[in-house]
Amino acid sequence: MSQIAQRLGASPLSGLAKLRNYRSKKISSYDRTGANHDYVNLAKGQTLTIAEIEGPACITHIWITVACEDLLYPRKILLRMFWDGEDTPSVEAPLGDFFGVGHARVAYYVSAPLVMIASTPPVMNRAAMNCFFPMPFVKSARIEVENQCDRDAWAFFYHVSYERYERLEDNLGHFHAQWRRENPTQGWGTSK
Repeated sequence: MSQIAQRLGASPLSGLAKLRNYRSKKISSYDRTGANHDYVNLAKGQTLTIAEIEGPACITHIWITVACEDLLYPRKILLRMFWDGEDTPSVEAPLGDFFGVGHARVAYYVSAPLVMIASTPPVMNRAAMNCFFPMPFVKSARIEVENQCDRDAWAFFYHVSYERYERLEDNLGHFHAQWRRENPTQGWGTSK
């Protein structure tokens, strides 16, 4: 932490005055033909790579919204992220859980690192999901989604914003998030 950040009590704005040298970039589901078809179809059972980025860089914002007739899509579409050529993902979680809500239901809430915007009540369980966790990497990043729904996600919109650097600062870690469950639950007690 810089001396200025320490004096300011590590306010979220403490790094605002720090000059940085980077190129701002974005990858999205925009329509490559120039029309207004700014989404991709994520077919049932399909795994799709939505971003491949060369480093050194840092992902600064991920935005996703989905239209799918399977209303449980927030639990059935998986998000995976791989840093620096790894074979095992550092991030592996259902979309809804990664973006801060469980039980395959969207909600309206705002926090510093995660934001979900849904109408009240949500229509067709749709929401705009945002993540602002910084995710630095040295060599490469790959983000993929897998549709484990019973139906196609006929409209999958996404934006991945990142900053490209000549060199990353020292002492930066990789972002990790893993979702786990046991179904059926084996339990730990004895049954009678």
